[in-house]
Amino acid sequence: MFTDLPDSLSDLADSLRLPNVHAIEIYDRGTVGLNGPFRASEFGTPNNFTSFVFDIGTTKSSAEAGGTFGFGKTASFEVSNAHSVVYWSRCRTADGEIEHRFIASSLHEPYVHEGARYTGAHWWGALEGDDDVVPIRGAAAQELGESVFRTHFGDADDGDPETGTSILIIDPVIAYSAEDDDDSRERVPVRSAEHAQALLQQVTDALAHSAWPKVVPWGEDDVPMLVGLYENRRDRDVQTTMLEQYRVFVSALAEVRGAQGQQQEEDVLPELDGVVRRKTLPIVLGRPRSSTSSVVSLFGANQRIVVGHLHLIESVRVPSEVAAAPADVLCLMRSETELVVRYDSVVETEESHLQWHGVFKPTPEFDRYFRDAEPPTHDRWTPESADDEASRYVVKKALEHLRTKTRAFLSESRAQEESTNHRSVRNVAMALRGFVPYGIDEPSVDDSPRRRSRRNPSTASESRTDIEIIDAQALPDGRGQMIELLPVAAEGRTIEVSASVYAITTDGRLPLGDDEVSIRWRVDGSDIGSGSRCEVRAGASVRLHLYTRSAAALEVGFESEVLT
Repeated sequence: MFTDLPDSLSDLADSLRLPNVHAIEIYDRGTVGLNGPFRASEFGTPNNFTSFVFDIGTTKSSAEAGGTFGFGKTASFEVSNAHSVVYWSRCRTADGEIEHRFIASSLHEPYVHEGARYTGAHWWGALEGDDDVVPIRGAAAQELGESVFRTHFGDADDGDPETGTSILIIDPVIAYSAEDDDDSRERVPVRSAEHAQALLQQVTDALAHSAWPKVVPWGEDDVPMLVGLYENRRDRDVQTTMLEQYRVFVSALAEVRGAQGQQQEEDVLPELDGVVRRKTLPIVLGRPRSSTSSVVSLFGANQRIVVGHLHLIESVRVPSEVAAAPADVLCLMRSETELVVRYDSVVETEESHLQWHGVFKPTPEFDRYFRDAEPPTHDRWTPESADDEASRYVVKKALEHLRTKTRAFLSESRAQEESTNHRSVRNVAMALRGFVPYGIDEPSVDDSPRRRSRRNPSTASESRTDIEIIDAQALPDGRGQMIELLPVAAEGRTIEVSASVYAITTDGRLPLGDDEVSIRWRVDGSDIGSGSRCEVRAGASVRLHLYTRSAAALEVGFESEVLT
């Protein structure tokens, strides 16, 4: 394909000479493909081929389009060490006929050759006229495509010819560091299995971070997009990874869809452990007292309008050694395309055992106002940059409401936790998960909730007692824990040990009653009692088993008293 390479394309020539050059193949099926006119000088409706292949960095005016400014089309060239890609598409022509189209392209810096200045953009295809390059079409394009690409075109489920587009990125590069240090990462071409694995992981993380809404079902069998990642044809099941890592956001998005009448089935919601509270909030704007005609037209005869919906979830923070979704952030996304725009921290929160997640997306009729407030990078909403006064008003006020409502939600949660009259201890305990071990190698402090001894006023050495915690482990299912104790007192003494169990919350601990936690005492492998109190001999190895109805983050306090 890449014939007659000029000196300016030495990077491409070097890549093509490599015996083990890698490539990334990206394809979609079930789309219309790169249809429309195929000559750079022609324009039509649709105009997918010339817009995607020939027009680099141009603005897209469609309100439904995911990309607005067109700069994303250069991403595949930036990822290529050779700055080169190959396109193969199967589409319908204006006459309704199925047609294969094949063309290669390279995008480099502008250069001067034999006194003439060139843009640095190159295409390889069929030559029409003196210098008009068009894609190879028909049977020749199909033969080339099937010889270069691994995934070919077949028939759709309904028997019609499958349409779509395939892109081959030649000699990809990654940001890589052998020490896995972000600060020392450098852009290097993929040359080894280790590089390839790093590339696959980066693709997985990027898909999950930016495209998780695209795999959230609308109903039981209705998925917006099927996303797959393959390593030499081996499926890495990235879609399951995306849904699992971002499951809290997935649940929040389903609630937002439901509020906007878009979610078809309730049973598509993922089961979430550790949820303390959740809430759906409409973002309502009021008619301003004085405004321009464009803002007035938003409201019509209404005094208030709903421009979007926010769903917030507070849950227990569960440490994880694998990649996980960001926490304590609000995910802002576009409406119909459901593209993630930004994860916004909104408000700083103190480190605690609880975390929060949120999802906001506009209603479909107001999505265009948020689109107008996006910069070319599509990574935030900046109302002051919007051209239209109505867009500036909608986005500015919506962002203010989002911050206010998020702060109020988190403040309300803390206020409720400060009073057991307004919050059920059982609800908190049932929601929390994960074990927080206490007591190992800690000094004995009189006012510590972890361990405390009772002493007679005339304290003597033989009446002193203490509790040493030898070990503490969560039960395999997380619904309780085992604690190994050593009662310390004079030899032969009988000691009464009492345990107090607390559920950990954001600002403190709440005591759990007998109906919320079951306690059993064991010595030498035999049960010796149940409940919060037990009598044991000094020096005996005591195992305390705690069982909760669900996984819970717990703190256990002990008191001891010499009886005889």
